[in-house]
Amino acid sequence: MNNISINKLPVPTWTWLKVNEYKVAVPDKFEKTESVLDTMPEEVKVGKVDFTSICLGDVELGAGEDFRKMSHMAKTGGDSYTVAAGVKVADPIRITYDYGKSSDDNAAGKLSRTAIVLGEGAELTVVMTFKGCPKFGANDIRIKAAPTAKLNLVEIFQLEEGSNFVDSIGGRYLEKGGLSLIQIKAGKGNMALSCSADLDGYKSTLDIDTGYLVTGDDKLDINYVARHRGAKTDTKISVSGVLRDRADKTFRGTIDFIKGCKTATGDEREDVLLMDEGVHNNTVPLILCAEEDVEGAHGASIGKISEEVLNYFASRGIAEDDVTELMAKSRIDAVAGRIPDAVTRDLLLSEE
Repeated sequence: MNNISINKLPVPTWTWLKVNEYKVAVPDKFEKTESVLDTMPEEVKVGKVDFTSICLGDVELGAGEDFRKMSHMAKTGGDSYTVAAGVKVADPIRITYDYGKSSDDNAAGKLSRTAIVLGEGAELTVVMTFKGCPKFGANDIRIKAAPTAKLNLVEIFQLEEGSNFVDSIGGRYLEKGGLSLIQIKAGKGNMALSCSADLDGYKSTLDIDTGYLVTGDDKLDINYVARHRGAKTDTKISVSGVLRDRADKTFRGTIDFIKGCKTATGDEREDVLLMDEGVHNNTVPLILCAEEDVEGAHGASIGKISEEVLNYFASRGIAEDDVTELMAKSRIDAVAGRIPDAVTRDLLLSEE
């Protein structure tokens, strides 16, 4: 096993705060993750991944350079999904990844690698569901969106207790292209989520909507980075979640206004509900600005359920434990309700 640093804050703050990075232990060997294609629209060209040949080898990854090196050295292969210019794919790609269970201390890690390439004006929705209990599992996604191309990416994490998982996304978006990302952490285990977006083109966009529930002694580490390079680019980051028991969560959200991105806008918000005294929360919103003519905003709401709310439910015969479960589920359901794929959305909303 080797220790690597991931999810680094672009500009470090005080080290004693322990929010500059997240360290994970990774195995020496990796195997390709087993996956099932639940649906594959005929308009999508499927191939083997080659990050270099499709000009994605140098895309900044949300998890950082240590993760990139780990992924490249693993040599597990992967899959690519390409949509031709002008093709708007109506049906989504649905993929289920099964990371199995690793109990052996020397067991190989499980890695999935995906490239998504959209031609000019193309549109695509991809839904990924992650299951299993890996000692160490990882997911590497790289995206290239041509002008006016739009990608909807949905990731649903339903991993089991004891799992350790890293999800890393990197992409480049040209004129009026963009990514809409929905991430839902509803399972167990320790997890690191990350996304980096180069908004290179005029009016390119990044829209992230994340919901999470962290319980027990589990850890969740989130790192989102939006690099605004083009004029009138726009980022919206919304994160909402619940911490219970002794859960530990860190959220880093960076909006980087690079010189030349005139009239760019960015907004990041987090809403955290603390259910128990033993939880630990870090929220680190960061705005970097090298361009004067921009608008950036950030904010966080962190707190417990108020006595007024508890009394209101109690007056209607709802016990406090049931209230906490109801409030936790409502956070996940609010994000799930915005999933563009009706089949996936209805399935999540129907789960107890």
